[in-house]
Amino acid sequence: MIPLAWACRAAGHEVRVAAPPGLTNVIAHAGLTPVPVGHDVDVTGAVRSFVRALVPENGTGPAAGPAEGRPSARTPRALGMFVDLAESMVDDLAAFTRDWRADLVVYDPTAWAGPLAAAAAGVPAVRQLYGIDLLFPAREAVIRALEPIRDRLGVEEADPLGALTVDPCPAGLQEDFPGARRRMRYLPYNGAHDAYPARPPERTGRPRICVTWGTTMARLGDEFFLAGHAARALAGLDAEVVVAITPAQRAVLGDLPPNARVAESVPLHLLLPGCDLVVHHGGAGSMLTGLVNGLPQLALPRLPDHAGHARRLAATGAGLVLDPADGFEPAEIRRAVEELLASPGHGRSARDLGEAMAAHPAPVELVADLEDLARVPPEPVEPPEPADGHDRQLSTLTHHAMG
Repeated sequence: MIPLAWACRAAGHEVRVAAPPGLTNVIAHAGLTPVPVGHDVDVTGAVRSFVRALVPENGTGPAAGPAEGRPSARTPRALGMFVDLAESMVDDLAAFTRDWRADLVVYDPTAWAGPLAAAAAGVPAVRQLYGIDLLFPAREAVIRALEPIRDRLGVEEADPLGALTVDPCPAGLQEDFPGARRRMRYLPYNGAHDAYPARPPERTGRPRICVTWGTTMARLGDEFFLAGHAARALAGLDAEVVVAITPAQRAVLGDLPPNARVAESVPLHLLLPGCDLVVHHGGAGSMLTGLVNGLPQLALPRLPDHAGHARRLAATGAGLVLDPADGFEPAEIRRAVEELLASPGHGRSARDLGEAMAAHPAPVELVADLEDLARVPPEPVEPPEPADGHDRQLSTLTHHAMG
């Protein structure tokens, strides 16, 4: 959400980013103004509790239990988690939205306090996707789940899909759902750095494979962080394996084969332009950053949303996905990587998606759409002194994240 927030701010609008207190420093480091709302919820613990039973002790074999890895079996608990997050934020957010007199609320697709607070304040809400639109099919279930909060706020209607959806995915990757939708170019944001970020390692002339497991999976538990396992599966392959990690992930990486090396604290968007292939966990950021660079991908998903992203990626021909129910066996990982490297069709599909993404309007080009929705004039020639203290305050962004 950061690039769109920057675009709104650069266009002269006031932007506040409302989130639980634990994200205050993250927002401030991005150069934006945080508004702490509600209280922190242990999202990481909640996710860990309902998926750990589906992952074996070593994290690489088939899941155990009667509902092996089926997203539908986990959906009710995930929905409940997002309702709890809405409960934790909505009262403070509704009060801030009303008192600050926001003209628009932009929210991520699981921050349901956003459309509720917007409805309570009588302003439009815009949903900004971070990847595949996985929650659209669950719209009616979400509406029912939010009824108690809506009734308490005295709101008759609050559509969790908002009045407009901002979509970073190209048409070939995203399913064609109805409703108002505006494509926006995906600009990777890999966080603020206290020092100049590390440079990508020099290329050796062999194919370069990037292995990355994002920033969330290691926090769920060692069995979820399979970057080292994937790199070891590629031992002896005539390719260079670069494992992108954060400093905190090094302790759970394990031993690496001779053809692998570590890239620590290198932002993914700087590392991938020099790569030929990405192996990852199915996270939206890793997937879309790979597609920006036209790279074929192998996904090894564990979580329901990761599986959803991986399935859509494979359906485009731009990548392959391994089923967690079958286990992520080293031989299968190596076979899939060799297939991706040898088949030009996967690379062409990935490049086609990357070119489609590059053709999307940049975040700055969407500001006018938000202004129209909020009915705020973009460039008043002589702005009058507001009689009621209501300044041009285009958007309150609301967000939550694991951690």
